[in-house]
Amino acid sequence: MDRMTVLNRTRSACEILEIATLVAHFTFDTGLFLNDSGPNSLQPETLLISSNSSGRYSQAITFNGLNSSYYRISNFTALGTRNQPFSISLWLQPTFLKGIVVHVSSSKNGSIWCMPFLGFVGNNTLQAQIWNGSSVVSVKDPTHSVVTSVWSFVVQTWSPTNGLRLYINKTLVALHPYPIYDASSLPNYIILGNASKGAGTCSTGGVNNSSYRGDMDDFRVYSRELSPDDVYTLYTN
Repeated sequence: MDRMTVLNRTRSACEILEIATLVAHFTFDTGLFLNDSGPNSLQPETLLISSNSSGRYSQAITFNGLNSSYYRISNFTALGTRNQPFSISLWLQPTFLKGIVVHVSSSKNGSIWCMPFLGFVGNNTLQAQIWNGSSVVSVKDPTHSVVTSVWSFVVQTWSPTNGLRLYINKTLVALHPYPIYDASSLPNYIILGNASKGAGTCSTGGVNNSSYRGDMDDFRVYSRELSPDDVYTLYTN
């Protein structure tokens, strides 16, 4: 038994669903730089990452584009489970439209089962992707909505029902109805802003293998597919 809570009111169905499926939530606020506000208290490790007082909400973190900088989080068990729905959401304010935003791997150093789930491809377009067992399945943002020096809300979802989806600023901009997500079958690591030692060894799907340069805020992972209403709520709250 863990995290027992007693309230003097009835929780709504939306609140219960949020608690049950939120895997991790990092606000990156000062004093909470390494704190997971989600129910699992996942522990991150960082290197050459700084805090920025001008975040989307309060504070944010800044990536300087160095190959050695990272924000690494461990123990994403559901994300390593085959055909388990998932969602990843975050706010981005890039300095340059290139590099890896979210890298997923079965190894702490970013290698073995590994690929960027979110990153920029050669034409400065944000791309979301999954692994289908033999190749990368990807979708690109045809609207080019993510631009430099502006905060953009990015959500990647996957489920067997709806496949791979990419939302930018609450709008569904691309989808691929692929019904299979072939995961690592191990608890995964998420590395923000870098592929670490996975650079050059992982399937990239065309994502630029360089490190991300810019700001990031309010990073969340869910063990379900967020609905369009969920995305809208996160964007507007």
